[in-house]
Amino acid sequence: ERPIAGSPIYFGVGGEYVTLLRSTENDGVKTNDQGLSRFDVAPTLRVPFNRWPFLGINSTFSWHGTYWTESLTDPPVVQVNEGIGRQYFDLSVRTTGPVFNRIFNPPQGREGTKFKHVIQPSVTMQYVSAIDEFDRIVKLESIDYVLGRTQFTYDLTNRLYAKKDVAREVLSVAINQTYYTDENAAKYDRQYQSSFTARAPSKFSPVALMVRASPTDRLQGDFRTEWDPDAHALTTISANATFARGGWLNGSAGWSQRRYIPDLPGFNDPNRADQYINGVVNIRRFANRVGGTYAFNYDIQRDRFLNQRWVAYYNAQCCGVGFEYQTFNLQGSLVPTAVPQDRRFNISFTLAGIGTFSNLFGAFGGQQTR
Repeated sequence: ERPIAGSPIYFGVGGEYVTLLRSTENDGVKTNDQGLSRFDVAPTLRVPFNRWPFLGINSTFSWHGTYWTESLTDPPVVQVNEGIGRQYFDLSVRTTGPVFNRIFNPPQGREGTKFKHVIQPSVTMQYVSAIDEFDRIVKLESIDYVLGRTQFTYDLTNRLYAKKDVAREVLSVAINQTYYTDENAAKYDRQYQSSFTARAPSKFSPVALMVRASPTDRLQGDFRTEWDPDAHALTTISANATFARGGWLNGSAGWSQRRYIPDLPGFNDPNRADQYINGVVNIRRFANRVGGTYAFNYDIQRDRFLNQRWVAYYNAQCCGVGFEYQTFNLQGSLVPTAVPQDRRFNISFTLAGIGTFSNLFGAFGGQQTR
C-alpha cells in the first residue's frame, strides 16, 4: 500500500495464486488431485480522515476478482472441470470516536508512574455487492465463502496506558458484535471463532470479548471468548501467554475450548467439543552455545498428546551439532495424513561460514505430516 502523491489517499494491490489439494476416491483407491487452482486479485483504495484527535474516519474501497479452474453444478451437486469467475465490490467505512481519555498523575511532589485511560467506541459499515455465483464456487477456504451483504460492526474498547520512562499499554478490554442484512453471512464471518459451523442463520453474530494484559514488558497475556445471543451461552474460550527472562529463557502457553451446547446448532455434537493446551519453552545459555526447546500440544478432551518436540544443540566457534526428537499422534484428527502416529529422531551439523546439514525429509521444522 502506497500513498498517492499529493494526497492522503492510499492505493494498494493484493492478490494470490494457489493450487488447492483435494482427495478423490476411484475404485476404492484414494488419490490426491491438484487440478483445482484459484487466482485472486484485489486492488484497494483507502481514504483516511484523521484531522480531529477525537474522531477518525477511514474509508476503504476495493474490487475483488477471483477465478477457479473448477466449479460445482446445480443439484445434484457435482464438481466438474469447468472454470468459474467471481467479482464484487467491497466498501467499508470505519468511524472511531468520539474518544474519551483521562490521565491519572502520581501525587504532587512525588515521582511515579503516570496512567492514561482511553475509551474508544467505533462503528464499521461494510457493503459487499451481490455474488450470484456463490452456490457454484468450490468452497475450501474462508475466501471462498464471501456473501453479498451489508453489515454493521460496533465495538467498545477500553485501554489503560502506563508511563514512567516510556509509555506502554498494560491493559485492553474490547467487546464487539456484528449485524448482517443477510442472516447467512453470520456463518462465514472470519472475525469470529464460532463461524464456519452449522449454526442456524442469524442476523447477529456472537458477542466477542477480548482482553489483553501486559503487567511487564516481559509478560503478556490474551483472553478471548464468544457469547451466542440465541443460546445465551459461551461457545468458544481461549487464552494465551508469553514470557521472557533475560536473554536466556522465553516461552509461551495456550489453552482453548470449544464447548458442547445441546440447544445450539453447530455446537450440539459432543464429538465436536474439544479442549487443548499447548506450550513451548526455549533456553539459551553461554552466549547461545548451548540451548534447547521443548514444545507440546495436548488434547484434554481425549487425554492424549498430539505432538511433542525436544531439541538440544551445542555450538562451538567453528561448528555445531543439534539433536531433535518428535512424536506425533494424529489418529482421529481432522488432518488428512497416511501416518496417524509417528516418531522421529534427527541430527544436524553446522559448519561456520558454510551452512547446516540435516535430514532432507522434514527435520527441524520441515514437513510435519509426511
